[in-house]
Amino acid sequence: MAITNNSLVGDLRLAQMVSQEIRLLLTDSTNLRNTPFMDFVGSINGMGSDTIRVRKAGLDGYDGFTAFTGATEGNAVSDTALTDGHVDVVVKRQALAYSITDMAGMTGLGNGDVDPFRIAESIARSYDALFANLTGAAVASFTVVKGTTATALDVDKFLDAIQALEAAASNKGAPGPYVALLHPKQFADLQDDILSLSNGILQFIPASYEAISAKGSHYKGQFMGVEIYTSSYITNDGTDHAGAVFAPGAVGFASGMPAGLPGAAESMEMGEVMIEMEREADKALTRIVGHAYLGMSIIDDDRGVSLISAV
Repeated sequence: MAITNNSLVGDLRLAQMVSQEIRLLLTDSTNLRNTPFMDFVGSINGMGSDTIRVRKAGLDGYDGFTAFTGATEGNAVSDTALTDGHVDVVVKRQALAYSITDMAGMTGLGNGDVDPFRIAESIARSYDALFANLTGAAVASFTVVKGTTATALDVDKFLDAIQALEAAASNKGAPGPYVALLHPKQFADLQDDILSLSNGILQFIPASYEAISAKGSHYKGQFMGVEIYTSSYITNDGTDHAGAVFAPGAVGFASGMPAGLPGAAESMEMGEVMIEMEREADKALTRIVGHAYLGMSIIDDDRGVSLISAV
């Protein structure tokens, strides 16, 4: 009788052999945190509150001069009321935790396998996805909305959003540059419409390899002078995706970081995330907990436009 692989499985052969390398599932962590389009308004550390109030005032040309209309040149000029306001950015605790047994860790296949330290690294890298998630929720709340519900995004609607920014605040206009944050489906629809145009006047400039390396894989290029990023975290109501086109100063964020953790067995700052590890010795188990403190809000509603299109 011939010796076959099947006859050896169980004693001398394995039914499956796992690969040495762990292939990562697709994630979406590209965000605008390190671009001019997001304003860092401060840290709550040592501020006495979990909320940072961003003050706003109409200065440097907000109010204009008026021609003197008095009966005589000696008449007093009337005071102009200063226009002011504020926006609050509330920082909230965000958390992500895992537990892993000693047995699960010790049976790993060397460096890079699933163990407490690789999990801690993963938690820290998840901060970028958290930032993208909060950004998608924030940009959906711009007051001005362009696009047509249950209709694919096209060049005309994209242009409507740009023109709305250029005419913002009673035609004062939001200063550029502008960025578009779109759901991948919105971007695909926009691409289809660009390709359908035969006049060649409007040219889409795709992202170069160097630009993608610097700005992330979800940077798509420029169209009509607007930088385009995609994000799967763009929200939808079941009918429409709510992307956005906005200018610097439209969206701001605040953060915080614990300074020392009394009683923590082991803690470390990994980027914007505080990682703690704690033991449950009777279970031979390590718990890895990551905390991030982050808040985001619309800072200037005149500097952004929500852009809706069909899901």
